Amino acid sequence: MNSTKEAQLFEGISASPGIAIGKAYVLSGDVVKVEQCDLKTSEIEKEISKFQKAIEKTKDELKRIHRKASIKIGEDGEKLFNVYKMLLEDSLIIDETIERISKERKNADYIYNCVLAKFQNLLESADDEYFMGRVADIRDVKRRVIRNIQGKKESFINSIAEKSIIFARELTPLETVQLNKRLVLAFVTDLGGKTSHAAIMARSLQIPAVVGLRDLSNEIKTGNRVIVDGKAGEVIINPSANTLEKYRKKQEKYINFTKRFEQIRDLPCRTRDGKDIELSANLEFPDEIETVKTYGAKGIGLYRSEYLYLMKNVLPSEDELYSEYNRIAKHVKPNPVIIRTLDIGGDKQPRCINIPQEENPFLGLRAIRLCLERKDIFKTQLRAILRASAQGNIKILIPMICCVDEIMETKKVIADIQNELKNEKIPFDENIDIGVMIEVPSAAILADLIAKEVDFLSIGTNDLIQYTLAVDRGNEHISYLYKNLPLSVLRIIRDVVDAGHRQGVWVGMCGEMAGSPIATLILLGLGLDELSVSPAVLPEIKTIIRSVTFEEAEKLAEKVLQLSSSKSVENFIFKIMKKNYSEFL
Repeated sequence: MNSTKEAQLFEGISASPGIAIGKAYVLSGDVVKVEQCDLKTSEIEKEISKFQKAIEKTKDELKRIHRKASIKIGEDGEKLFNVYKMLLEDSLIIDETIERISKERKNADYIYNCVLAKFQNLLESADDEYFMGRVADIRDVKRRVIRNIQGKKESFINSIAEKSIIFARELTPLETVQLNKRLVLAFVTDLGGKTSHAAIMARSLQIPAVVGLRDLSNEIKTGNRVIVDGKAGEVIINPSANTLEKYRKKQEKYINFTKRFEQIRDLPCRTRDGKDIELSANLEFPDEIETVKTYGAKGIGLYRSEYLYLMKNVLPSEDELYSEYNRIAKHVKPNPVIIRTLDIGGDKQPRCINIPQEENPFLGLRAIRLCLERKDIFKTQLRAILRASAQGNIKILIPMICCVDEIMETKKVIADIQNELKNEKIPFDENIDIGVMIEVPSAAILADLIAKEVDFLSIGTNDLIQYTLAVDRGNEHISYLYKNLPLSVLRIIRDVVDAGHRQGVWVGMCGEMAGSPIATLILLGLGLDELSVSPAVLPEIKTIIRSVTFEEAEKLAEKVLQLSSSKSVENFIFKIMKKNYSEFL
């Protein structure tokens, strides 16, 4: 917390953009208490039955709230709670609970709490934002089942009577979907991250939100005057008159910008002199598809396909994968869906795949290396992708390629599966595009050779920056080296684009740099054909691209590449942004 004479400023995680000014309303946590009780032998069956009925009752609650979700955020609202359904139907969790009730002779709510806590602790120890987002889902399922075991009434968020900014320890998806958008100006939570379901729903409902503020809900009082800046991830408590006036102007500017974007949302992403740029969205997991539509993305430029693997104790089946891929392809048709094949290892360690412990997992058996090692897993996913490709708009993207040999081996696996599907008379797109992620320096150096073997290249700047600068972006001691616009990486991007174009393939970008408004003019000038970004920043990127000519952007990029340091690049582009696009800083 930073204190000034005029206000208290709290910095959290930006979950959903927008400015809200209003009074705080603090929601007390929906707490359930669990006590340990011994059971008589004659009571065990009754206790197991009570647990099973509680699971069924919780499923019924979910179905009812699903219906509300589908009304509020479209037909895919029902899909938002797949994780809940999976947890309630997880045979390992249910079987262990029943077995422990019998063996330990303890009450069902106590045992279920212990079983879910073990699962929860496992995800918390992974130190991964995606996993942490799922912890909130587990807590909510646990709370609801325990409440039903104990015979308590379901709690609802129905006490909000006037326009307010909601503060809570956390908001689950089921609570978020019940918020009255007419009364809720914004919400702020102590827990959560960008990929939590509540954050995704906030973006879909277009409610400003800031999460990850630790214990703020305990410090603030209902009725306090509050400002929430969802884009900056800031919350200001009891602001001065000057601060209020500043943010009212900022709010008005944002509202005007959203109105302007409404007018151009369905127009092409085209420069003033007629160059088209494909502007698509990154998709973390299927529940975000409605958000993608809200912001007008032209397809999915990067679908990270790890979701079903990270959330299960067992490997997802081909039919499960096919069902998800087919649904997404149908949803965005005729626009493209680029599915990145399984990219696990490093910081993503699923429970359903045994990955050997390594000294440096980021340089070890991950992504395509693991897939080529475990072709059984790889083939299952590729069969699902190819079956879904019958929709006609799916492309395959291979991550972490470092040499041509890996591409040739991957293409052979794909060709073998295509032959299998032909023999089985299963339809698929026989001309499906295959692309490669350029995120390893060796791949960038070999871009001309790689481009001869594929249909497109997609630059992944997150790892490319990390590996090029030899900087672990999570290491606080050297994070200052992890620049937004490193000159060395900009030069690599130029060379990759040139190499791809010489071979007649298009070149896109799907890393964080693609979604940075500060980088947009440079990337446009470097000749990228496609940018895939977080849906929430898509309006800003599109507005910038439509405001300039390609010739202007080319000259700007040329000047940037002649500068002598990353700092000078940032200073140069910041001056231009401040002059012409101050609302995006």
